[in-house]
Amino acid sequence: MEKNTLFWKAVVKRAVQVIAGLFLFMVAFFLSAGMIDLPRAWFFFSLYFISVLFNMVIFLKLNPEIIRARSEMRWREMKWWDKLFAVLYIIFLFIMFIVCGLDVGRFQLSSLGMEFLAVGVVIFIVGWVFVTWAMVENRFFETTVRIQKERKHRAVITGPYAIVRHPGYAGMILYYGCAPLVIGSLYGLIPALLLAVAFVFRTYFEDRMLYEELPEYREYTKKVRYRLVPFIW
Repeated sequence: MEKNTLFWKAVVKRAVQVIAGLFLFMVAFFLSAGMIDLPRAWFFFSLYFISVLFNMVIFLKLNPEIIRARSEMRWREMKWWDKLFAVLYIIFLFIMFIVCGLDVGRFQLSSLGMEFLAVGVVIFIVGWVFVTWAMVENRFFETTVRIQKERKHRAVITGPYAIVRHPGYAGMILYYGCAPLVIGSLYGLIPALLLAVAFVFRTYFEDRMLYEELPEYREYTKKVRYRLVPFIW
């Protein structure tokens, strides 16, 4: 009974974290825009919210442990590069929405056509599928990069991990990076690119850590050569 109570507390905690994050992104965007009559922005944030709801349902059914794991932030156990990534991740996300808001709202510097909206939605869906698939397949997908000895950490080689070694990060780059396209901001692509670079930074160090500290990972790298993008890196 107590274990079940703790689990649902973790579910509520994670839901609050994600929804609070979405709310803050919206506040940053609309305050920067100086207006709320921006249908494409509302469409993106609605799409984001729906994807979060779908994730909760999927994880509860297929990998409920991931919800508890991702509700915790083990700051003291994080390596220096992971702490740096966490800071850059938050900063670049907020900058991206602030720039998008300033661009399409207050200053109206650019207005990408509807074809970019369509492309952005496709990229969003592809990114969401990869992120969700990776989290369903990998029960060790925590917010903190570490070797989870207490959970008998092992290399996951099935599902999207048979395509690239870090499919979750590849999906997140697409999932977040498409926001400027959907919203219609050309200049928002600059911080989106910086966010992608931050994910590449984390991927490099995490991959090296797993190679050095997780025995079976070395054999896995021989079978799956690419970290984020097939045939490139």
